[in-house]
Amino acid sequence: MLQSIRDNTQGWIAGVIISLLILSFALWGIHSYLGGGGSNSSIAQVNGEDITKSQLNDAYERLHRQLQMQSNSSYQLSEQAEANLKQRALQSLINMQVLKNASLSQGYQISSRQVDNFLAGMTEFQVNGEFSIERFQQLLETTLYNANDFFELIRTSLLIDQPRLGIIFTSFALPNESAETVSLVNQERNIQYMILPLQVVAKQPIQISEDKILAYYKSHQDEFKTPEQVNIDYIELTLNQLMNSIHPTEDTLKSFYNDNNNSYARPKQWSLESVIVPVPANATKVELTTAEKKAGEVFQKANQGEVLNKLVNEFSLQKGDEKSNAWVTLNQVPVEFQKTLSTLTKVGQVAHPIQANKGFVILKVIDIKQAEIQPYDKVKDKIKQDYVRQKAEEQFANMREQLANLTYEHPDSLDSAAKALGLTINTSELFTKENGGKDVTKNNKIREAAFSNDVLSLNNNSDVIQIAGDDAIVLRIKTHKPAALLSLKTVEKQINDKLKIVEIDARAERLATEIKQKLQSGMDPNQVAQQYHLYWNSLGFISRHANKVDSAILETAFAMPRPHDNNKMSYDITKMPNGFAIIGLKDIRAGSAKPEQKQLFSEQVQNTQGLMEYELYKQSLLRGAKIVVSSQ
Repeated sequence: MLQSIRDNTQGWIAGVIISLLILSFALWGIHSYLGGGGSNSSIAQVNGEDITKSQLNDAYERLHRQLQMQSNSSYQLSEQAEANLKQRALQSLINMQVLKNASLSQGYQISSRQVDNFLAGMTEFQVNGEFSIERFQQLLETTLYNANDFFELIRTSLLIDQPRLGIIFTSFALPNESAETVSLVNQERNIQYMILPLQVVAKQPIQISEDKILAYYKSHQDEFKTPEQVNIDYIELTLNQLMNSIHPTEDTLKSFYNDNNNSYARPKQWSLESVIVPVPANATKVELTTAEKKAGEVFQKANQGEVLNKLVNEFSLQKGDEKSNAWVTLNQVPVEFQKTLSTLTKVGQVAHPIQANKGFVILKVIDIKQAEIQPYDKVKDKIKQDYVRQKAEEQFANMREQLANLTYEHPDSLDSAAKALGLTINTSELFTKENGGKDVTKNNKIREAAFSNDVLSLNNNSDVIQIAGDDAIVLRIKTHKPAALLSLKTVEKQINDKLKIVEIDARAERLATEIKQKLQSGMDPNQVAQQYHLYWNSLGFISRHANKVDSAILETAFAMPRPHDNNKMSYDITKMPNGFAIIGLKDIRAGSAKPEQKQLFSEQVQNTQGLMEYELYKQSLLRGAKIVVSSQ
């Protein structure tokens, strides 16, 4: 069941849940998180259990952040959108509480061992096969969860999934249900059609009156406006600027070297010889044991002085990576070798077999270069680079904070900040919210800030905008050009052309309808086609997934009713990219499938019914729950 839950946990929540829990497991032990969190004022009650205002705020912020990440922007929500998002967040909390209560009342439980096993098997936060705290912390910052909340969320999700998966996996499809699905999905239809190109009516003269042009202009003025534009003044603080301004003396660099000489040590290096006792990808336990025993024999002989390469033929071995014969450091070998390699301290020493992907690997030391501190003169350039960067980063952090404070304290000008920090005020070219220029405004964060209410309408400085880890900008509006309505004279030809296209389309549709009516009256399709200088195409029986006809024709044909009379066809029309199609449906043939396909259909019907049954189960729980929502 646990594996099923893992396979069926979907959406962003799954990755987030699993991640944070691994940290709990790795750092403090899973079972220390069984206690609850803090309390807060109640915003809703579900069967007597409180949902707090704090929980709602957190859920709302997570949804809001998710929307920002999906759109790659930090846009502000309208009041209505914000209200809708809060309602969505509250409903998700209510749903989870109702489903959790139902699972508990039915006797479902999740043990700590299940959670442990679930977490221990996840790879999302493993780096080189081991848990990475750094990777976990990155996720934690983006999800607004703490470890305790995440642990409770994963436990609740696994608890809720027990009845869900039980309902889905125990659903079944009767033979007649599968047969009906096959009949419908693989259905074939005998289709005929003719295409009425727009060019047929476009040749006729079209005159658009001035009144129509004026009416369209008045009712579509948003189409005829120049876009709103601004240009900005901005202060840019970059790490490169600061690095270029730092010029350390020789004595300073030597002092830095003495304080950090371990950073300039050449790491220990090994030259290695290696062979592999191969193991098949899907080895049985017997094959694995046999290979391990052979690896032990190879180790013994190598340890007694035998050259590894001479044992290749005797034991049917594979030669190891020839690159390992070159000098390698600990970080340059696979992770599974590193612990063993660090114990090899003598030339000629042989390591015990290491189990890897391809089999058991035996390493032998050819030579060793001990770690040593590199002399100052040899690494002087690196020392200067490190010193300058370190000092620049310290200055950058300090100046960034000053920049934020000064531009906040003087929201109507950048002059004070520029003067205090010795920075230049730059000016951008004009740009719109959607399209930037060739300068800093090509960055979406800059445009979002420039067109925000606080900067554009209230004429304040922006917050500090972090473009990258080493580039910070504060901006304000210099020039604002509101959207302006173009004159009727300027856009008259554009409107005239657009209305002509509309008229051509309308005439073509009327003509297609006229042709359809003649066909429905019983006229011979070939005679009708000849009358209008069109061509009647006969496709014969085709499936709904056919690719030899336009999808618009196919979609319309499979939505048409069955002909009432076997000697007649039913007709319909559909819009095409360059005209209209008049479609005739002659007959319908039930679909069929091979035995193996029938099994797939049966499984699909079963899964669909299972999902529907679970949805009904969930809705019945919600209807039966006592839910009281306080005024927000």
